[in-house]
Amino acid sequence: MKRIPAPLLAAGLVLVAGCGGPIGSDELRRGVETLDALAAEGELIADGAARDRTKTTFTRVHARTLGDEADHEAEKLADASAPPELAGAKRDAVRLAQDVGAALGDLQVMPDDVAGARAAHSRLRHLSAEAGRLAGRL
Repeated sequence: MKRIPAPLLAAGLVLVAGCGGPIGSDELRRGVETLDALAAEGELIADGAARDRTKTTFTRVHARTLGDEADHEAEKLADASAPPELAGAKRDAVRLAQDVGAALGDLQVMPDDVAGARAAHSRLRHLSAEAGRLAGRL
């Protein structure tokens, strides 16, 4: 039988332990607050792009970074198990994370599209407000 090297086994256990598990109201609220911050920062980037005040490369890279963080938050939230009283809020948070990631993805793909940047700005502003309302309910 082939032995798995200890460092590789330890890394695998850390990865498995980080997936899923129960989520409480405080942790869910922190995740939603993270989404609020990502949407607000994305809104600033989109505003700069809409006003033609940022370089295309900066907009693209920053939108990608923020979008990756939103997607990661969606994965973490989706993998967590919520008690029945938090199931609806968790579902809303996952959808919110996906929407933030999608809006940032649009900005990433077409950072020099002024109309698209305006639309992303408006969408991210709305999503940030939605995240604030959801966090307030938790």
